[in-house]
Amino acid sequence: MTNGGSNYRIVSPSLTVKAMRDSGYKSTAYALAELIDNSIDAKATLVEVFACERPVQGSSRMSHRVETIAVLDNGTGMDGEALRRALKFGDGRGDDRQRIGRFGMGLPNSSMSQCTKLEVWSWTNGPGNAMYTYLDLAEINDGLDDVPPPKPEPLPEYWRDISEGLRDTGTLVVWSNLDRVNWHGAAATLRNTAELIGRVYRRYLTTDEVVIRMAPVRDGKVIEGAYYAKPNDPLYLTESSGTPAPFGDKPMFEPFNMGNEDESGVAHFPIIVEGKRHVITVRASIARPEARRPDIEGHPWPDNASPNQDAGNHPWGKHAGRNIGISLIRQGRELELDSSWAIGYDPVERWWGVEVEFPAALDEVFGVTNNKQSATTFTSLAHFKDKWRAEAETGESTKAFKDRLADLGDPRVELIDLALYLEIKLLPAIRRQLKQRSLGRTGKKRYDDVNTKATDAVKRRTEDGHTGKTDDLAEGATVEDKRHEQLDALTQRHHLDEDTAQSLIEEALEKDWRVRWISSYQDSHAFFSIDLMAGMLQVIFNEKHPLHAHLMTVLEEVPEDASTDELRHRLARAADTFKLLLFSWARMEDEIPGDRQREKIADARQDWGRYARDFIDGEDDGE
Repeated sequence: MTNGGSNYRIVSPSLTVKAMRDSGYKSTAYALAELIDNSIDAKATLVEVFACERPVQGSSRMSHRVETIAVLDNGTGMDGEALRRALKFGDGRGDDRQRIGRFGMGLPNSSMSQCTKLEVWSWTNGPGNAMYTYLDLAEINDGLDDVPPPKPEPLPEYWRDISEGLRDTGTLVVWSNLDRVNWHGAAATLRNTAELIGRVYRRYLTTDEVVIRMAPVRDGKVIEGAYYAKPNDPLYLTESSGTPAPFGDKPMFEPFNMGNEDESGVAHFPIIVEGKRHVITVRASIARPEARRPDIEGHPWPDNASPNQDAGNHPWGKHAGRNIGISLIRQGRELELDSSWAIGYDPVERWWGVEVEFPAALDEVFGVTNNKQSATTFTSLAHFKDKWRAEAETGESTKAFKDRLADLGDPRVELIDLALYLEIKLLPAIRRQLKQRSLGRTGKKRYDDVNTKATDAVKRRTEDGHTGKTDDLAEGATVEDKRHEQLDALTQRHHLDEDTAQSLIEEALEKDWRVRWISSYQDSHAFFSIDLMAGMLQVIFNEKHPLHAHLMTVLEEVPEDASTDELRHRLARAADTFKLLLFSWARMEDEIPGDRQREKIADARQDWGRYARDFIDGEDDGE
């Protein structure tokens, strides 16, 4: 207890602890992660998470509610001095950056964010020789300044009976008087914890460096349903994981080509901070075709998964929907899954994964918070390509802007190149490939209708004697010739993956389609181009042209939950874009310098109008 004369104390213990209780842990699972950090730092190979419930009589029925949460490990344990320091807010144990936790806040801060009483037993020579101490919010409010001195107290039999892995060394942390736990029953508490725990510690779980047991307890016994946390890899490259079938024992994604031949799906970014070189590692992945499509040979969906339902609505797709964003890895442990880099309304965002790993020496550069739940500087750089223009001075280049930020000591400057790489190069490339892989799936019935209608128009014109180069090339071409030519065009020129290309080709051959529409990045000012192949007229809309974003994206990439007002806005925007398109043609004709050349352009416009009438209305003009 503090002696008198404390009216002018700079910090009030009770108010400090109250502020720390409100320090912003996102959930009980994140608070528990702080305890698991300590266990791993203590070289534990088994960590047991217990949720102990008691019966509660409601107005109409008996239910159960969690009254105690505990974490028990078989790590090295602590002596009395280390134990007492561990319950001190901000002790820090020195600046040891080899540890997962280094701020000295994790144990007391996370614990008091969920409960009003924290108890700890730790032993280095058998659980019968444990040392015990505690923190009680009521005592702190009454003026307690010091952590109570640890005293010898054997580990209670209650915990010995339900543990699977007691050793001669270890630590038990118990939370009681829970007043901020998010869930009620033991099973629900652990279920809502396990997925995040599996993601945060996926590296450790995958290598079996640590095992995390999730155990619901009722009446002093572990009830049926205890299990071990499985890795939850947001890159979905792990062989064995908690991903629902059919991807629990095989990767659902594959590495995304980032130009590194030695390490597929990996790029390294060295940065110099205060004269020292550090390396940031970026990993990227993209969904395998079979994750999104049921028609990939050799990779069928489960029998109970409807092939007509979007993959995002199946269990594995919903699982991916909970793992959207860029995963930040610090010291082998996930710090945060930062969703601010994703396009929030787009369900396709679930089908990519990006991981940014950095050493603890870059904590200040990334803006790591003391509860290890976020990296504020990195998050602030999401969508930076738009933000910097708003902050830049008139006429200021990107380099000049960065130099000015460096002069001002802006903490973002070290990560700007990384942010621009992610936003301008990597993520757009991944999204383009995902769009290509979704060809033939999104709005499939609508595409079938337009392909059929256009094919009918082509056949009708051919029968009327209006042949084209695709008709001439088809003369004498075998089915294999057509298949090979189309596969080469789709994979080599337009960069579709082979499975998607093969699927498109087989569908076209089966239905005798003579046309195909795809989108692809083209190094051209034209907003579309054409491939003339044997029996196939392929139209390629140039995704690089702004018309794609202002017309095709507006009309075709409509969110499933779009409101009526948003739909009206999209239609109006598309109508305006179409008018601007025609105005651009009109101005082109207007600027033609010679009358004869202008007449040729006008004739082309007339011809296109006749063809458009034939394709849209199905009428030939009798030419």
